Formats: sequence, structure tokens, C-alpha cells
Amino acid sequence: MTYWDQLQKAVRERGPAPLVTWVSDFGRIDLSTVTFANAVSKAGNFLVDGLELDEDSSIAVELGNHWQSPVWLGAALATGIQLKPDADVMFSDADCAKSWHGSKDALVVISRDPFGMPAKDLPDGFVNGSAEVRTYGDFFAPRWINEQEVLKTETENFTWDALTGHARALQIKFGITDGDCIGFLDPSDLLNRVALTVVLPMIAGVSAVLVDQHNPDLAAITKQEKINRIITD
Repeated sequence: MTYWDQLQKAVRERGPAPLVTWVSDFGRIDLSTVTFANAVSKAGNFLVDGLELDEDSSIAVELGNHWQSPVWLGAALATGIQLKPDADVMFSDADCAKSWHGSKDALVVISRDPFGMPAKDLPDGFVNGSAEVRTYGDFFAPRWINEQEVLKTETENFTWDALTGHARALQIKFGITDGDCIGFLDPSDLLNRVALTVVLPMIAGVSAVLVDQHNPDLAAITKQEKINRIITD
């Protein structure tokens, strides 16, 4: 069963239930399973039809602990486009554009606005992903399945099965029970970010709370969001 299959199953079983919650200094955003799936679908269509990426393409997502991060990571898994640090296209915010030295076509700017409003006053030549993705529909159907590596780190390659295995290993390591609500303080590396905030919500029915604050009151957030456990690394 692929990530896309798991996402459709989650929509059927958990439709209105929260899948991703973003708690920030600017407010709180709740994405139900249906809303998250719609966002992944629009992003997937943009990747394939807008950017014309294919099964030989790769992307990197550097959006911190914002709710947009699991959306774009999930879109890569849904489309079969490989995730890796040294990728063909980087997805990051407007601050990244200010110091970008590569080809402008290789950076897609995603807004960190709480509601996903597109960034304004971008330097010429950069792709305003938050603006363009809005023009794509929320019906998505994968055109291929990546049966090779869906994710690469600097030292390891992961197929979908290996990635789900790693997510289950982290579930055991952190004592996460299926269906738990788990808080995350910005997982430190690509592999764990994808496994914990994108894969585990699919295969273990977990709800992810992304804590994106400078000085979070974890006790208050735990109580407010009814979190079973907060993972800090």
C-alpha cells in the first residue's frame, strides 16, 4: 500500500478528525484529514502539471515546523517524486529567496503565513508556489509509483517499505500508541521529519501537533491539545 493509498484510507476512516495541528506564535491552524488530503492533492498537481516534475525528479522541503511542511513532503510521496537534501528543486520561504545563489527556477517559495496567503514582493524570477498552487484542482491521481527510493539522506536510501519500517521503529522507540496525539518540536533531520509527521499519521492513525513557537509553554500546549507525548528531537 503506497502513501497515496494510505491517505485515501485515512480520509475514509478519519475524514473530519484533525490530522495536523500547527501551534505558532501567530495562532493555531487545524487541518482535518480531508483538508490535508485536499492540500496534498493540489500540491501534487502543481508538482506534476505546474513544475512538470516526473519520476526522475527530486525535491527538498525546508519549511521548518510549519503546517506546509507535511503537505509538501506528503505531496512528494503521493506523486512518487523523490525527497532528498541535494534536490532538483527546493521548497522554502521568502527569506531563503533573499540569499539564494542558485538558479531561480530551482527555488519554489512557500509562504509561512498562517493561512497560506502567498508571499508578496518576491524578487523577480522566483516561483511563488503558494500563489500558483491555488490554481490547481484538488482531484489527484498518481501517474506512476516510485518502486525505488522515495527518500534519500546523505548516507541511506529508503523505499516506501523501508520508510514505513523506520516510522514503526520510531513509534516503538518513543512509546507511541496507534491513534495518539503527538506533539513535535521541529524534528531535526529529513528522515525523522518525514517518518514522524507524514508517514506515522497514515500508518498509525496518529494526529500530529507541530509546535512552532520560540518559547513554547509545553505544559499548556499539552493540556490544550490533549497531547499524549511531545517529541523534542
